[in-house]
Amino acid sequence: MNEMLLAAVQDRTWLREFQRGQYAGAFAAYTEEYGPAYAAALGEEAPAHLAEALMEALEDGWRRTPFWKRGVRQMEEKQMVVVYLSPMLLQRPETAPLAETLAEVWASRHPGDGYRMAPWEEINAGFRNTILGFEIPRRD
Repeated sequence: MNEMLLAAVQDRTWLREFQRGQYAGAFAAYTEEYGPAYAAALGEEAPAHLAEALMEALEDGWRRTPFWKRGVRQMEEKQMVVVYLSPMLLQRPETAPLAETLAEVWASRHPGDGYRMAPWEEINAGFRNTILGFEIPRRD
């Protein structure tokens, strides 16, 4: 498994940028950093093989994590897949099959813990404009 491909999910520092004012810039930087590696990997391997290898590497990391930290790690890495990796892969027709295959592999290996994918635009549009929990109407 290519370390760069695995780092795209395991580098959870990107989650700090998953906020209304910062996500667009963070997603662009994430795509610039990891997009070429995934495109190149898909030029060499089939999406099914790559998805299986990625899941194997993630699960191996989970097994090596102390049990009291394992659930948080799994949840954060799943969030990385949902808000960064999958939207990035869905943007390009040549990488979209990997996003779909990875979701299927995840759901088959972890029944009841699957996830739903959405394009970047849909995720970015979903942030609410709030202050102290009160929604502020958008001025379009």
